[in-house]
Amino acid sequence: MAKRREQEPSAQRRACASCGTAAAVGDLFCRRCGTRLAASAETKSVPRRFSGLLAFAFAVFALVAVYAFLQYHPGDSGNAAAPFQQLPAGEDMMENPGAAPSTARRAADQLFNQAMSAYEKGDSTTASQFIPMAIAAYEKLDSLDLDARYHLAVLSLAAERPETALEHAETMLKLVPGHLLGLTAAARAQDRLGRPQLALDAYQRFIDVYATEIAALRPEYSEHGRALPAGLDEARRYLRGHGRTPE
Repeated sequence: MAKRREQEPSAQRRACASCGTAAAVGDLFCRRCGTRLAASAETKSVPRRFSGLLAFAFAVFALVAVYAFLQYHPGDSGNAAAPFQQLPAGEDMMENPGAAPSTARRAADQLFNQAMSAYEKGDSTTASQFIPMAIAAYEKLDSLDLDARYHLAVLSLAAERPETALEHAETMLKLVPGHLLGLTAAARAQDRLGRPQLALDAYQRFIDVYATEIAALRPEYSEHGRALPAGLDEARRYLRGHGRTPE
């Protein structure tokens, strides 16, 4: 009798809408008239649980994808004129070689990489999208080292903002008067501003201090290894093009 009472609630929960015959657990169709039975509460709950798990899985996947982009996407190019050069992923680009770069700094460098890669390939649509994003990312950093200021100078030149590029280059040169990357950026900015004499002076200074500065082994020099010899060739071509013999 007790067993019969335990079974009755399950039967009473579902009955055929056509003939009223009680259904057993698991029945999909009425055993009397064959009418399809309404889904039980247990059956209806399964899709909801599954949907919740699926939504959670998608959310986790999205977070992992964003983190992977920030953490592992390679990050930097040489300069606007030199061949494109990416930095090894995760390599420190701060003034302290032993310190890990912040997530914000890595994100800024990755945007710089995207922007300058597109710019050098002539992809103006992508470049115009990423250049302002990269500039904004650097400007939000708590502090800017020499490498970050060089990136800002290069981005500003690509954005047709030579005045801003010159400001960043001059800040670099105040800290290190013979900084090769600062001199290159300053020379290009002066040339864009229609000041060839000042551009010539910056390029000549680049040539004069090249050997000494290379020997200084500055961290940003190693990150822009191909930009420096390319900058030397650029300086010599500019001087020759303006009637000067490189000394």
